[in-house]
Amino acid sequence: MVDFNLSSFKSTYREYARAYTFYANILNCPYFEENNRYLVKSTTLPSTTNDSTDVNWQGHRYRIATTQNYDDFTITWNIDTDSNIRSQFLKWASFLNNPVDNMHGDPEGGNSQYFAQIYLTHLNPRGEEIQEFKLDDCWPVTVGEVTLDYSSKEVATFDVTFAYQFHTIKGINH
Repeated sequence: MVDFNLSSFKSTYREYARAYTFYANILNCPYFEENNRYLVKSTTLPSTTNDSTDVNWQGHRYRIATTQNYDDFTITWNIDTDSNIRSQFLKWASFLNNPVDNMHGDPEGGNSQYFAQIYLTHLNPRGEEIQEFKLDDCWPVTVGEVTLDYSSKEVATFDVTFAYQFHTIKGINH
């Protein structure tokens, strides 16, 4: 039987991060006229994958990291009463590839209408920043559907899946 010591237990207790204390901000995008971080319902912090290759050194095989890859990520948004948030994403998506006139946005030359920066900030229970991810050169890959249902009293939501070039983590990247 394991001895239980209350003092030892209390000394190792930590306050844990909560999944519901975060912000997601889209900045430097002309389609967003206001701060929409309070309309975010959920998201994930982005992942990073390192590709690898084998190198030979004196007859031994060593694996080393090569290129970092950044997967697309999704943010679920609550729809405001005027559906402004969804309209803003649809305008952005139409700029990237307009199905009516077949015009495409031009990412060359630093076009400020094509890309945006997204900041994902995880907070501790006291509201202090734990980590902040800055995702550079983001654009919407998918503006998802909205489910409407007479039997539901839930807030209407939709997903936006973003592609981005890379991310940096405040205080970690140089």
